[in-house]
Amino acid sequence: MSKVKRLVIDGFGKYVGVKGERIVVKENSSVIYQVLPSELRQVLITGKGTISFDAINILSKNGVDIVFVNKSGELTARLSPLEFRTVLTRREQYYAYRDKRSVILAKEFALSKLKNQYATLGTLAKRRKETNPEASDFILNQRDMIYAKLLELEKIKGDNIDSVREVIMGLEGAASASYWSALTAIISDEFGFKGRSGRYATDPVNALLNYGYGVLEGEVWRAIHFSGLDPYGGFLHADRPGKPSMVLDLMEEFRQQIVDKIVIKLLTKREVKPEDFTIQEGSCILKDNTRRILLRELLEKFEEYISLGDEKVRWCDLILNQARKVGSYLRGEITKYEGFWLRW
Repeated sequence: MSKVKRLVIDGFGKYVGVKGERIVVKENSSVIYQVLPSELRQVLITGKGTISFDAINILSKNGVDIVFVNKSGELTARLSPLEFRTVLTRREQYYAYRDKRSVILAKEFALSKLKNQYATLGTLAKRRKETNPEASDFILNQRDMIYAKLLELEKIKGDNIDSVREVIMGLEGAASASYWSALTAIISDEFGFKGRSGRYATDPVNALLNYGYGVLEGEVWRAIHFSGLDPYGGFLHADRPGKPSMVLDLMEEFRQQIVDKIVIKLLTKREVKPEDFTIQEGSCILKDNTRRILLRELLEKFEEYISLGDEKVRWCDLILNQARKVGSYLRGEITKYEGFWLRW
């Protein structure tokens, strides 16, 4: 059986079309790549080019996502196949917003994030215990602060998410501040990293994070879609027009293990340098070669297998499994939802 994969359209002037039963990619009228649509799970378009109606149609029939990510890492558009599940999942998703299930899910998303942050800092500190004891101690101190917030978060109870969201987000925000502060101890000063700057990157580190999170968002969106969930009906993240709250909720379980881990490796092993970035309209942007390095690492990561007990599963399948568990919990098929976290 052929390995299902992703097709990345990067650079300038590419054309995605159909020839016979195959998807073809052309550049300057020459075919540079071709593949059966059944061998694809996603087409990720990051460059400038065109895609034909025939290509969109055949990709959709084969359940292939088409995701557009701009140079800043924003997911700007997504074309997906039709829904595959019944309306029951979404009905329960909306009902759950008004009852305790919304609190349970929001807490699990937030707890998973804090546990992954805690585990990540523990490993980073351990690796530096002999070579950089000062940084190791600082990281452990910040990790302890995260643990304190984690304990507070576990105690939260509420009848619906609106009654406790502000408290949950406050604890999550405080823990994240400690996490990002800890990372300043191991990232070279030449990158100008002072902490998380959010959507508009002010330094190379945030530019890498933003782009990585944009690619992760596309993968999580796919999982939400195929699980029959409404991508805009989240619990932890508040409703806002155009905000895919459910996607952002589930993303919290995977930011550290997938994106942060890769970004930290690229920075600490000097695989990217300050000159690999540029400033455009006040924001730090990845140069083409840097974007390709990060993309390669991310897409390889999605296909990697990890051990969960006696089972081995790919990261991309784990994300889908977690989305399906959310749906199963909402429909009452399972009595408990457990967020994902992993010691790194």
